[in-house]
Amino acid sequence: MSATEPFLCASATGDEPRTLAAELAGQLGELSPAPDGRVRVGFICISDEIARNARLLLRELRKKAPIDHFVGGMGIAVMGREHEYYDDPAVTLMVGELPADSVRLIRHPVRSFDELTRALEGFVDPATPARLILNADPRLEDVEGILTRIGEETAWFATGGINSGADDAVQIADGVMSSGITGLVLRDDVPLVARHTQGCTPLPGQHELTETWRNIIVRLNGEPALPAFRRIIGDVLSRDLKRALGYIQIGFPIPGSDTGDYRVRNITGVDMDQELLAVGETLEQGSRVLFVRRDGQSAHEDLERMLQQIREQCPEGIRGAIYVSCLGRGRHQFVHADVELGTVQRALGGVPLVGFFANGEIFSNRLYAYTGVLTLFT
Repeated sequence: MSATEPFLCASATGDEPRTLAAELAGQLGELSPAPDGRVRVGFICISDEIARNARLLLRELRKKAPIDHFVGGMGIAVMGREHEYYDDPAVTLMVGELPADSVRLIRHPVRSFDELTRALEGFVDPATPARLILNADPRLEDVEGILTRIGEETAWFATGGINSGADDAVQIADGVMSSGITGLVLRDDVPLVARHTQGCTPLPGQHELTETWRNIIVRLNGEPALPAFRRIIGDVLSRDLKRALGYIQIGFPIPGSDTGDYRVRNITGVDMDQELLAVGETLEQGSRVLFVRRDGQSAHEDLERMLQQIREQCPEGIRGAIYVSCLGRGRHQFVHADVELGTVQRALGGVPLVGFFANGEIFSNRLYAYTGVLTLFT
């Protein structure tokens, strides 16, 4: 495997770690140790049913294949080169060689921005461009705050996702752990491109948060929040608010974005008596928001648009791909399993790929929802 060859890829289903490791190693084929100056990295995604056996699985894989580092996350469902695995315990693995001097694992979970910068001391400083592929524990409260500081105080670019699944979610960074943030950090000489796609369509207009309290919208556009919200979504949806809240969310515009980018959060509740709206975000009075509608057709069109753009950035080919998609996407938004992945692979040409369905998606140092994040090794 040279610096320009495609990565290797393997997938296996079942719940017996030794059998899984043997099947994955068999699909990878005979591997010699990585040549001097290079390391072999295994990007691994496991479904939550396998979490309790993750340590044994890693131990068996190390016996069977000369892989220097393992890094990855866990999901209720995972993706391999050809399938989205929802209903069976599954492991997907992508293996590629990278320059040894350009790779650093975040092996010990970090829980703050300061811990992250200390973990990378001697490898990359905040002023030097770097790429971070992160896996985060869903119980870590301030993921968004850490990403915000990365965006404001460094030249780094982070992608990745928050693990999904059972309460004892695990992540992998040479070992198995269950807290904080782990992942892979790459110097800027490792060629990567990344883009994201959102599964929502904005309703017309932006709106002022005239009065807020914590995560409660009290007044919107100068009037009580609920009547204003009803007018925005229209008479038909207003007749059944419970149904409407199933696919109408609130969007927060990204400052300075020239593409109309926004972060989506759920509308978590309605107070009919006081005419209030509760949302899944701490609010800033006076800021502007938009409302968005989730629908499969718009999500598919935006995915196709993103794939065309990212393909144009890879004229010399793609070695491997990591795709992190929201739990609310996949078969829940595209009707059937494999539709979303199949769309990605038709556009990319069937490249080596691993990924998982996340509890939150990381792109460009921000935390998103209802989003697909594609990171390509070019």
